[in-house]
Amino acid sequence: MIAAGIVLFHPAPMLLEEALAALEASVAQVYLFLNAPLDAAARAVLDRPGRRAPVLLGDGSNQGLGIAYNRMAAVARAEGFEALLLLDQDSSPPPAMAAALLGVRARLIAVGECPAVVGPMPVAAQGCGCKAPRRCRRGAAAPVAGAVPLEFVISSGSLIDLAAFEALGGFREDFFIDAVDIEWCLRAWAGHFSCWMLATMPMPHRLGSGVLRVPLLGLRLALQPPRRLYTHARNQVAMLRLATVPLAWKCRAVVTIAAQSVLHAAAGRSWQALRAFAWGITDGMRDRLGPVARDFGRDARA
Repeated sequence: MIAAGIVLFHPAPMLLEEALAALEASVAQVYLFLNAPLDAAARAVLDRPGRRAPVLLGDGSNQGLGIAYNRMAAVARAEGFEALLLLDQDSSPPPAMAAALLGVRARLIAVGECPAVVGPMPVAAQGCGCKAPRRCRRGAAAPVAGAVPLEFVISSGSLIDLAAFEALGGFREDFFIDAVDIEWCLRAWAGHFSCWMLATMPMPHRLGSGVLRVPLLGLRLALQPPRRLYTHARNQVAMLRLATVPLAWKCRAVVTIAAQSVLHAAAGRSWQALRAFAWGITDGMRDRLGPVARDFGRDARA
């Protein structure tokens, strides 16, 4: 059996209930890392009669995703689990997902692959944005039906091989949030491991607080608060210095960040968006990482 770990930051009780219910019969242990204090509604979900009590980690202060993932992985590894299913509170895992990911992982190992991570196909939940999977062009066709090699697998829904995790090292804690999954997966490819998506297993995922439409161009972007635009730009720029990040990714990142700043401005968020991107680029170039120190005013909870 495997373990699962969920990072909580002011979770919606209904989504937390869905996630725990989906995991009850498919994983041996559930870890919850508290990046914010639990309110009464969330506590009631955990205390539902008949529910196996999850293991609570974290002190309720926002320590970021990197620390949360690393702490849960370390505890799972120490307790003898071979893999850890990571979830964010904004995903809705189907009940059969854990078993399906574990099965395709076993088939990949059987044909000689070294999967560091296997994840589902993320699909946008209603009214939300979602990252589009990007196929890895380094390898040949997938050796296992339904398995697609990806440059990176989003952290939520990802089944992390804990032996690979130990060999590669943990997630970047100084990234705090954004791109921790991207950097780790690119490091896995550079370390002769591989990253896979099970295309036949969709998982509804919520990115941002809605959809941002760009007038005239007809484009749709995930609606993110300024501090998330900041950390996205900051961490992508910081990755430009890393030897494990391919040159093609670096070139694409420069173009993408420039395009995103223009598109957000075109969508009517000119001052907030441009300031967030400018601060992010500046701090990324200066290697000023860690928890967000910039003042985003009312955006403090995001």
